[in-house]
Parts: sequence; structure tokens; C-alpha cells
Amino acid sequence: MVEWGVIGTGSISKAFCDSIRYSKTGRLSAVASRSKKNLKLFSEKHQATTYDSYEALFEDDSVDAIYIGTPHNSHFELSLKALRNGKHVLCEKPMTMNSTEAMILLNEARLKELFFMEAFMYRCHPLTHKMLELVKKEFINQEILIESSFGFTADVGEEHRLRNPELGGGSILDIGCYPMSMARLIAGTLMNKNFTDPVNMTASGELSSANIDLSAKAEMKFNKDIRAIITSSINEEYENSLRIKSQDKEIFVEQPWHCGQFQNQKAFVKLIKNDEVQDFEIKDEIGLFTREIDEASNCILEGKIESSFMTHADSLSNSIWLDRWLDGMKVQYPANSVQSSSLANSVFLNKSNKLKSIQIPELQKELSPIVFGCDNQINEVHAFAMFDYFYSQGGKIFDTAYIYNNGLSDRYLGNWINSRNLNDVVVLGKGAHTPDCIPEKIKPQIEESLSRGNISKLDIYCLHRDNQEIPVAEFIDALNECKDQGLIEVLGASNWELERFKSANDYADEVKKTGFKVLSNNFSLAKMINPVWPGCISCEEEYLSYLNEKKIHLFPWSSQARGFFVENVEFTANEHFANPTDEEEKRVWHDELNLARKSRAIELAKKKKCEPIQIALAYVINLEISAFPLVGPRNFFELDSCIEATNIILTSKELRFLEEGA
Repeated sequence: MVEWGVIGTGSISKAFCDSIRYSKTGRLSAVASRSKKNLKLFSEKHQATTYDSYEALFEDDSVDAIYIGTPHNSHFELSLKALRNGKHVLCEKPMTMNSTEAMILLNEARLKELFFMEAFMYRCHPLTHKMLELVKKEFINQEILIESSFGFTADVGEEHRLRNPELGGGSILDIGCYPMSMARLIAGTLMNKNFTDPVNMTASGELSSANIDLSAKAEMKFNKDIRAIITSSINEEYENSLRIKSQDKEIFVEQPWHCGQFQNQKAFVKLIKNDEVQDFEIKDEIGLFTREIDEASNCILEGKIESSFMTHADSLSNSIWLDRWLDGMKVQYPANSVQSSSLANSVFLNKSNKLKSIQIPELQKELSPIVFGCDNQINEVHAFAMFDYFYSQGGKIFDTAYIYNNGLSDRYLGNWINSRNLNDVVVLGKGAHTPDCIPEKIKPQIEESLSRGNISKLDIYCLHRDNQEIPVAEFIDALNECKDQGLIEVLGASNWELERFKSANDYADEVKKTGFKVLSNNFSLAKMINPVWPGCISCEEEYLSYLNEKKIHLFPWSSQARGFFVENVEFTANEHFANPTDEEEKRVWHDELNLARKSRAIELAKKKKCEPIQIALAYVINLEISAFPLVGPRNFFELDSCIEATNIILTSKELRFLEEGA
């Protein structure tokens, strides 16, 4: 039996406590609230220990799991504390205010091996299961329109949680999350997946004077055959229904979110074919939330960390698309500003040494074996979380560029360094990208990058591209001027051909100036057969020999070949950006040599019990060159994969096997 503690005494928590009486595997043990009046009412109705502080509930050793039914803006902090106190968590939707907070919670549950579930009750209900059964039977391989709505009129003041930005007010987070999750569930079912995400979405609606969404609409396309229109509102009554339409058939579900709660505990799925209606009745004889409680309790008793009805990947992906819906409406919450968010200070309290420290002669600061690429962050909150996590694992070096994210990457990184008061971080900056690859652009761009981030110097600076119409001497002279003025420390080049790179260093030696000590070209187990972008250059064997001979450090980009080595290319959800297109992957990486190397990486990964993409990264790290691969993780799961790869040892025989198959 799982002993449950409940945080919050509002209507949703009352429904949970009423339903748990019917549970076979869960029992109410304790309730916590900051309202003594509400606690008294609870204690009179339910036989449970009561606490007037959440901390006291977290410290109760008799409680196994926590249900969180408080306003949206408190979900992240309470869930994180519960997990860090060893409690399993069932958290009301939306689980967090944004996808960054969601990523942190799901990662914490994974690391602690604790159950976590976002409480979309309808996912556990037989009404939903019957609807999905009919979808599979009637609508596969057809043109489909999914229409889903959830709207009501909330006659409440501006301070009420539904209209207050501080509390996560608005229709999208409170109720729009339901049709969003439903559309993704149905589209996934039609594509033989647990869920799937749109390929594009447009958003519209009405904002309040406080800039929260009173009503919202999203039109989504999942593929050429599947579209969805979803709506939510807190200022208008909607049908609150689900319709799945093809040319000659329709599924209709009234009140799919309440599962018969307001229909005498009876719910219906209607299948309409050729003007004939079939009613499939689902009668509820137990509490509305009992199935959800049983599902969570059973998973906990079985040692699972997630439910198949609402997986972690599904929750995170749903949160990402809610972010995009809100962005499309231009809704801004205080929780999504670093200064006032839960991430104003790092939530990662203990620094580990998962990434070893490496010293190079050119810098007094230490480096880590991988370099964090600062071009995949969707906003400053996401950037701070990713930077904090990398640094907490021993990460030391960050790669930014003048053109990344239209200058936001410089700003995010500098703001983070200053807010955390760090002096051991190594910043690799780049500039003078085409068409600005001329000597007179170097210094102004460096100064602008430094100004954006409010930092005094770039530890390593690379020319982002080459311009072969410019003599190498002019580039070396301009870079040495910047170094002499204290703007940069170590000089490097990115996407330069070997002969030009050699000539630049030969000139520097001849006139006794500083030459290139860093190269940031493409290098991977997969050879780049066509440039990813115009002007891109990769390293070949002769180039590597030169770098080794001259003790020059390689900082290779796309060291994992942009996902080429992912064995299962099916979307797995934990990401903020789409992976490169099939067209790009085939154009850049697909040839006989690379496909053979991928096959061998898969074979070796099975032996070492890791992923092929980790083998690809370990290949670069294990070569007898000074290499610090750039990686671009979009979430903690991808970052952990990269970190784990740094600890994979490959013998010379295994390296040769990957390269040649011998």
C-alpha cells in the first residue's frame, strides 16, 4: 500500500481525497496546507495527519508519495523539494510554468529513481482508452481533423489565479494543456506512436490588460494527413468536446476532460458513420481520480519512475508546445524571467567531478573534455538551467559566437557568468563570419560580444570563417592587436583549409607574433562529404598530423555528425528543436564509408552497453590528439549522454575497428 500525502486543500485536492477512498493500492496518510481553517475541515472529513507547513510533510517518513494540487506557479518548487526528500510525486497539470522547469523535475526523478507523473486524470480513464481503440480501428491512413476545446467563463477578479500572471493565469496553462495533450495523443495513435508533435503551429487569441491569454486558438499540422484545431478560454463557454473527423466518419466525445463527472457518472464515445450513431457508454462507479491514484500507486509498487499513460517524454514535449503556444500569443510570465524565476539561483547545489579537468599550456584556467555550445537555448531561463547543469557536472568551457542567436547567446552566457560570480569559466568566442570576414570587422565584433555579456576578455577567439581574398598576414596582425589590448587570449580559426592555416602560422613565426593555437573545423567519425553550411571545412588525416606536430588544439564542431549516429531515428521527445532534416543528413553524411562506420559504432555500442552516438563522441576524445569536441545539448538527457561518453575508453584496436573494420 502506498501512503499518500496531499499538498493543498482546494477543490482538486478535495476530489483527490474523496477518490482515494476507493483505491486498492493507495491510502491517504497526511495533508499539508498553510490554511489552518482548511486543514480543520479536512481533518474532520478525512482521517489523516495534518501539517500547517509543507516541510513537515516532506519530513514525514511514513509518507511514500506526494500529490501536489496547489496553483501552477508553486508546482516546480514543491515537486523538486518532494523529490529531494525521497518522495514519489503526482503533480497536477500543468506540471510547471515552462518546459525548462519540467526538464529539471523529470531529470531529478530519473536521477533519484523516483516516480513522477503529471496528473492528466483523463489519460488513465477507460473513456480515453475506448476512444483510442476506435481511432485505431476506424481512422488509420485517412485525412483527419482533430477538434478539441475547453472553455468556460470565469467571473473572477484580476488577483484570482486564473487572471494573475504571477500565479500562471490564463487559459493555455490552466486548461489549454488538455486539448494540446489530447491532439498529440490522437495524432500519435494514428501514426502508431504513444504521442507525436506538430511540424508547425499557428496561434491566435485574446489577451487581458495584464497580458495573459483570456482565449487562445492553435492550428497544428502533424503530417500531410493529420491536422488539429484546439481552443481554450476563461472568458467564454465552449462545447468542451473532442471531435475526430474524416470524410465519412466522426468520433464525438462530450466533456472528455471530466469523464462523465457532470453526466451522472456516465460518459459516452459516439461513433458516427453514414449518419448512423453508435454510443459506447462508460459508467464510473468509483471516484473520478481513483484510476489515476491506482496507476501511480501501482507504478510505485512496481519500481517504475513513469507511467505509460503519461510518460516523461510526453509531459516534457507537451510543455514545450505549450511554451510555443504562449510565445505565439506573446504571453509573458514573471516565472519566465531569470531575475524572478525559480532559477534566479542555481538549483544544482552540489558540484560533481563527472567531467575531468584538463590543463593546456596556453591558458591558466582548466578545461573540460567537452565544450558546451551556446546556440541551442530557447530563452534565458533555459540557458541558465543548461549552463548551471553543465557547470555542476564539472563543465568549464562554453562556445559562443557573434552571430549565434542574433547576439542573445553572448548575452545569456555573460549574464549567467556574472550572476553566478564565476571566475573559472573558459569562454570560446567566434566572429568575422561571412560576409564580415575581413580584418577591420574583428575588433568591433569582439568588443560588441564582450559588451553584450559584460565580460572583459574572450579566453579563446576563433575567426568563424576564412576569406581567401585576404592575405593571412592581415588576419594575424588584426588578431595580435586585439590580444595586445587584452581583448582575447588564445588565437584560433574555424573552417580554415590546411594550407591557409599553415601559412598564417608560418607568417606569425616569421614576424614573431602569436599564431593560431586552436582550430575549430568539423571532425567526426563520420566524414563530411558535403558542407553542412557554405564555407564549412573538415579535418583530414594530414591536417590532424599537422595539429599533433605543432601541438595545436582541435575544437571540432558536429563531432557527433549532427545526430547521424542515433540508432533509432524516431522522435523521442526530449528536445527543444527539430533535428536536421533527412535531406541534410543524406546530403552531408550518407555514403558507403559513413554508413559502414555507423554500423560498426552500433555494434561496438552494444558490447559496451552504451549508445552509438556516445561511441562517436568517445572516438574523437580517445584519439591521440588534443581534442575538445563541441556539443550542442538541448536538454539534460542529451548533456548526460555526452558526459557519459567522455568516460568511455576505446583501445587503439577499437578505434581502428571503427575506422576500417579491421
